[in-house]
Amino acid sequence: MWWKRPKNPPFDVQTARNMVQMVALTEATEYSCADAYQLLDKFAEAVASGENVAALMPLVYRHLELCQDCREEFEALLRVVLASRDSSG
Repeated sequence: MWWKRPKNPPFDVQTARNMVQMVALTEATEYSCADAYQLLDKFAEAVASGENVAALMPLVYRHLELCQDCREEFEALLRVVLASRDSSG
């Protein structure tokens, strides 16, 4: 046989389940990380202002639900926005 099965799978069962779940949750129109990143500052400002971001920016909101890396970037940015608001007023 020209191809041999690897001795160790490239990822564990839980990772495979997570990947399948993410694929199942995808929609026809979605933002890439680059798309979401361009709007992250406006999204963080809206969250800090208490706005309904799920309604205002649903594609960014959806992307952050699915993408841990972008969600971590958003959470860090939100902390900065909130801290700057606390220190200025």
